[in-house]
Amino acid sequence: MSIRRYLTLILLSVITLVTFAAAIQGYRGSMAKATSVFDNELRSLTYVLVNITDLSTQSLAPQPDAAFIYQIWQHNQLIVSSHPELKAAMSNFKNGFAEHNFLAQRWRTYAHFFESDNKWVFVAQPLNRRFELAEKMILAAVTPLILCIPLLAIIIFLLVSTGLRPLRLLSDNLRAKKADDLSPITQQNQQNELSPVLETLNQLFERLNAAFSREKRFASDAAHELRTPLSVLKINAHNLKLALNNNSTSNANMQYLQEGIERMSHVVEQILLLNRTNPEQYQGQFKQINTASLCQNVIASLFPQIEAKRQEIELVGQSASILGDEFSLGILLQNLISNASKYSPEETLIRVTLKSLEQRVIIQVEDSGPGIDESEYKRVFERFYRIGGDRHDSNTPGCGLGLAISKHIAELHNAALKLSRSEQLSGLSVELILLQGQSSE
Repeated sequence: MSIRRYLTLILLSVITLVTFAAAIQGYRGSMAKATSVFDNELRSLTYVLVNITDLSTQSLAPQPDAAFIYQIWQHNQLIVSSHPELKAAMSNFKNGFAEHNFLAQRWRTYAHFFESDNKWVFVAQPLNRRFELAEKMILAAVTPLILCIPLLAIIIFLLVSTGLRPLRLLSDNLRAKKADDLSPITQQNQQNELSPVLETLNQLFERLNAAFSREKRFASDAAHELRTPLSVLKINAHNLKLALNNNSTSNANMQYLQEGIERMSHVVEQILLLNRTNPEQYQGQFKQINTASLCQNVIASLFPQIEAKRQEIELVGQSASILGDEFSLGILLQNLISNASKYSPEETLIRVTLKSLEQRVIIQVEDSGPGIDESEYKRVFERFYRIGGDRHDSNTPGCGLGLAISKHIAELHNAALKLSRSEQLSGLSVELILLQGQSSE
């Protein structure tokens, strides 16, 4: 639930509860006030009745819907009764107010003895009239409030929305920030409550910017400090191998040395590439890319490796246009096709298939190698993980970063990598599935 809706419901609920609590209290107060007013009327009425000289006048008898009835007693005899069926005394012969039941309802009675005339005057009024009056008074007071609750809800909603506007602007500013934009956030008409939040966010951006800067410097330093000595090692190892050309034992050792240097160079390049394609830092320059042209360029760059193992590679299927970064997608396909060549025997087939399915574009790479067990499908995407470790069955050098890099690049493009067993070539099948957000033609 949003803060705006929560505050609106809470405030409206509190106002409604307070309104009904006030209505109940008002009802009690109205009843007390009505009791006092009507009791005063009954008391005044007794003085009026005792001073009437002609008690036989019919006009003294109220109509059936009259607001009160009365009796006058003298010398313990009923002289006048406003109701023909009422012959007994309405109340005890005792001064004051009381409540009694007669004529099928509850009455509030008042009795008063006038010594000068030796008369008892009884006056009664139905209690339901008092309740009706109190209910009408409280309904007249509360009804406008109840009718105004929907309007009040709208007003509260608008006021809460206005009050939360700075928070919404902060959310919009954060949403509009690019992945590499770690500049401080500034807002006009900033509320005091948001100042600590903005200060904390800006401090966080400052720390992240410093951390990313250090990581970038590390990548640059690593590229310089690691590539240069490795290149020197390669050259010296090559020269040393030529100098020891006639020594078979030394040649074998030099071969191991060269393979170790090559592996170390590969590890360094993959680590630097993995750092470059990290989703938190990478900002791809997306554009429309033709999948057939992309695959052709990657195959051309890897053709010497494929030809060295006398392998065949074919590109089949329907070309499509996708939205992405050409360099990173090229690295992804290069890893997939290079792995297919590495782990397939000599004189085997590698197939690259292009598919278009509904709103998805699929690039499938199949090989004729041993494949991967289904239980390892998830783990092979972990960094530095290799099936069997350094003792891989293929005896092919590797560092376990190729598929990890490929997965990161796929995530940059909102895509997915799916591993399975190739039905036709019996080796590994890897599908790059470009999900929604990519355009296909």
